[in-house]
Amino acid sequence: MVPRLLFAVCLVAAAIPARADDVPLPELTPKGQYLVMTQDDATSTSKCIGDPKTPLCAVETEMAVQVRGKLDFQRIAMGLEGGPLFDDRKPGSPIIYRVVRREVLSDRRFPWNPKRDLGWRNGGLIMQAGDIRIDIIYVNCYREISLTACEHFWGSPEAYIVRRMGDRWVVITWGDPYDSRPN
Repeated sequence: MVPRLLFAVCLVAAAIPARADDVPLPELTPKGQYLVMTQDDATSTSKCIGDPKTPLCAVETEMAVQVRGKLDFQRIAMGLEGGPLFDDRKPGSPIIYRVVRREVLSDRRFPWNPKRDLGWRNGGLIMQAGDIRIDIIYVNCYREISLTACEHFWGSPEAYIVRRMGDRWVVITWGDPYDSRPN
């Protein structure tokens, strides 16, 4: 009787969405400061690109697709099986970025319609209570502009939705946090 009860309690506990204090939410980046992503780890702020062990590591791995041209990072960031989605491409410009919002989503706090069809990710709601939202603003720093000079050109935020899957985090979707498109 006790083992069955313990098993039932464990099942119920596993189904409860994560509390905010149980999730490794990234720190907000203070105004006037920024993170840097370049083509290599030595000159990038993040040391976990390609290893989505935290929600921010998953987001940074997805962002690295554009900067480093390694499309295999997209498969890793999104938790997809198999090889890269496409062939690698030419690396892009370095970027500076800031974390401007982060939260654990409740069923009342989705940035857009959770049923929006993504096509490549079948089944269920795109977003679920317990998913993590991380909003990033970034600037592409073209080679002729220094990193410090491009901080005056911040763009609009991009919202990333991240979910724990086993011992890693995966990017479920991302987009304009003010996207009003219907399903």
